[in-house]
Amino acid sequence: MKIQHKNIPYILIASTLGVIALVIIQIIWMRHSWRLSEEIFNQRVTSALCSTIKSYKDGAYCNDGKCAVVDMSGETLISNISELPHDIVNTKDFRETLDRNLANYQVFLPYQISLSTNSFCATDVFQTAISFKNHHGNESYLRVTFPTKERYILGGMTFMVLATLFIVGFITVVLLMVNWSLMKQKLLLQTNVDFFNNMAHEFRTPLSSIGLAVNRLTKKHEELRENPFLAVIKRENTQLLQEVERVLHLAKIENGEYILEKEKLSIESLIRASVDSLSMSISEKNALVMLEGFREDMCVIGDRQHLVNTFRNLIENALKYNENTPEIRITAKLQSQDIVISFEDNGIGIPVSQRSLIFEKFQRVHQTTHAFKGFGLGLAYVKNMLELHKGNIQVKSEDKKGSCFEVYLPLSL
Repeated sequence: MKIQHKNIPYILIASTLGVIALVIIQIIWMRHSWRLSEEIFNQRVTSALCSTIKSYKDGAYCNDGKCAVVDMSGETLISNISELPHDIVNTKDFRETLDRNLANYQVFLPYQISLSTNSFCATDVFQTAISFKNHHGNESYLRVTFPTKERYILGGMTFMVLATLFIVGFITVVLLMVNWSLMKQKLLLQTNVDFFNNMAHEFRTPLSSIGLAVNRLTKKHEELRENPFLAVIKRENTQLLQEVERVLHLAKIENGEYILEKEKLSIESLIRASVDSLSMSISEKNALVMLEGFREDMCVIGDRQHLVNTFRNLIENALKYNENTPEIRITAKLQSQDIVISFEDNGIGIPVSQRSLIFEKFQRVHQTTHAFKGFGLGLAYVKNMLELHKGNIQVKSEDKKGSCFEVYLPLSL
């Protein structure tokens, strides 16, 4: 995929935001995993405590041997029990029973246990607690505190944390390398563009001088007007000067420096001016140019010089890329709020696989690269100029079956 240098800053910003979003998502995911691990741990401890109360001394503290376990707003309440003695947590049998039940639930951490009538702090991350309500309605609270609880949970998430750090680090490094490469590409592109534009400026002055010198020679020495060598110099100089102008125009358009001198213009007058500017080439190739469907009310708001150059490029391509006697049909019609100007020829056509490339700079149909002269700037200029006029261009073509370029421009009411 071809990346235009003007899009590189947006790519850099998007990739940076992507890394930041990835880090934030990973942090949220890790916090969620931590809470889930903590909830699972607390459920295991709670189940172990409940099992201990139910099984301790064969359920001696459960009335009729039955205890009801109810989850109330995040607290586990065991009801239908007798009054628990305060020293029960210090008895060897109770602790051994609790140790067995904790081991059954895969909890092997050192702990501290206490029993009181004071409510516990639900936000204490080290504590797991359950409350008891006896048959008199009195409540007591059994707390189990694990000093190494956080380290235990973090240890269980070690692989997840390392994998997350590796993935985030790897993606960050890759994006940094890509961004660095894009920045180098942008600098290189900008250097090339500046060099090319400066070179085009330097070429324009001597080419203009050559053109003026040829004109003065033909005026001063009338016998040179029919000189074939001088005709070649004039023709090639004109072509090269046109290519230089296209480069400079495209550079201004891409840098956003182009200001159009707009006025109300007749489409027919623009087309005829384009045809007249190519009268010599049309005559040399015995080409037939036909205009159809033009009306006086077909007008647009635009820059005369550049619209003439736009249409000239399309007609010139129809003349150039043709191995037979060129026949060019230029028709105009109204479509909704647009004027559609079609340029249809009997030339070599464009392969379907390459139609999407022809409007890019320096891109030409491969089979014609050496057969026909040019830098591949004409259609890029056409596309950019039409977009500046709020229009667009479409192409219909098949290899060896001619081409039809349709230009859409807003109708001036």
